[in-house]
Amino acid sequence: MRRMSPIGLRRGLKPVALLATMYLMLCGGPFGNEQAVPTAGPGLTVLVTSIMALIWAVPYALLVAEMVAALPLEGGLYQWFRAGIGPFWSFQFSFLDWVTWVMDAALYPPLVAAYFLTFMPGHQSHMAHWTICLVVIWLCTWLHVRGIRAVGRLSVLMSLAQLLPVVVLVALGWSSIHLSSLRPYWPHGASFTGALNYALVWALWNYSGYGALASAGEETVDPQRTYPKVLAIFLPVSVAVYVLPILVALGVTPDWHLWKAGHLNHVAAILGGTGLLIGMAVAAQIANLGLLNGELLVISRTPYAMARDGLLPRALAVLHPRHGTPARILILQAVLFSILTYFFNFVELLVVSTWLAIPSYVVTFVTPLVLRWKRPDLRGPFRIPGGWPVLIVTALVPTVIAIYVLFTINPFDLLVGLGFALIGPILYVTMRARGGPAPSPPAPDEG
Repeated sequence: MRRMSPIGLRRGLKPVALLATMYLMLCGGPFGNEQAVPTAGPGLTVLVTSIMALIWAVPYALLVAEMVAALPLEGGLYQWFRAGIGPFWSFQFSFLDWVTWVMDAALYPPLVAAYFLTFMPGHQSHMAHWTICLVVIWLCTWLHVRGIRAVGRLSVLMSLAQLLPVVVLVALGWSSIHLSSLRPYWPHGASFTGALNYALVWALWNYSGYGALASAGEETVDPQRTYPKVLAIFLPVSVAVYVLPILVALGVTPDWHLWKAGHLNHVAAILGGTGLLIGMAVAAQIANLGLLNGELLVISRTPYAMARDGLLPRALAVLHPRHGTPARILILQAVLFSILTYFFNFVELLVVSTWLAIPSYVVTFVTPLVLRWKRPDLRGPFRIPGGWPVLIVTALVPTVIAIYVLFTINPFDLLVGLGFALIGPILYVTMRARGGPAPSPPAPDEG
């Protein structure tokens, strides 16, 4: 008899597909950034976005690149934390990071539904809205069950369609860019500190999640080399996509204090007429779908890695017999999103949960230091040059920024967020009681 080969994860995410998925999920275009300008001011919005790319995004990307080169394992952050700080704390910080991704991903099906319902006057009931959400959620889930290669191919097509109108907008408005449009740097009568904090948090949100797609480390082709190279391409592209359309908008429509969500569509109509307006509107919806599509990947792989280690029910680690994907987790999370999109308003939940990612940022920045100290033998093809002095500075700068932002959070949001944080220890203790000893630290060739 012919023996069946064991079911395993399949390496189907190639460099171009990884770059496209990263662009859609971690950047998604300039849409929404115009909302920061009336509160933070034109100058602070542009300057903070540009400066944070250097002092936050670049160190963040370098630290992630070193860790994924050393430990390119399924689960990404969870695996790095497990190697650095052990199973208990890795579970807690990974759980907080997972909750943040869930709350964020739950935003996008309602946004897509709201857009489509604008073309259906008289059918804007709650049930119609939820029905469109279900179609979006389950179609994306079906695609993910079929495999990461299908997800990557769709990401390439979506990223090209989404980026094209943005490039056209910048090209048509290039001559309108003037540095004088950055003044005033913050709104007259507003507090400089308040405007700065707003711009800072907005930039933090734009430059977040660089380690997220490393969750599919064992499904990425040559992740040790591919992931750092893709990050090096993605980072300058994302900065340009964030900054240049805002500069164009300031030159074309200097009444920045009146800007609202979707203002870039107005700029597109001025520069390119109805055609560019439609292109930008469609691109914004592609961005929402792309964000959901990428985040489903991240949200499913962390619990899959935990289930493999026995920290969640091992039944969740069973892969689809044909496609080699964690289909059970994908279906369960689709059920979760179906329930959430029916009952809850996510803007409030997102505000409460976003701070939960900040502790994970801090641990992400510190983990390379811990691993170099604990595991000097753990070295991949990429390592931050300059030895310990450069590594310490690279980790310290974004850590200080993250801690500063953590202490500016509304106390009520902090208390509610702590409620989510308390779930992690309960889950861990429960699963350890049922599942036996804690998993051993990961090795580079594990999985």
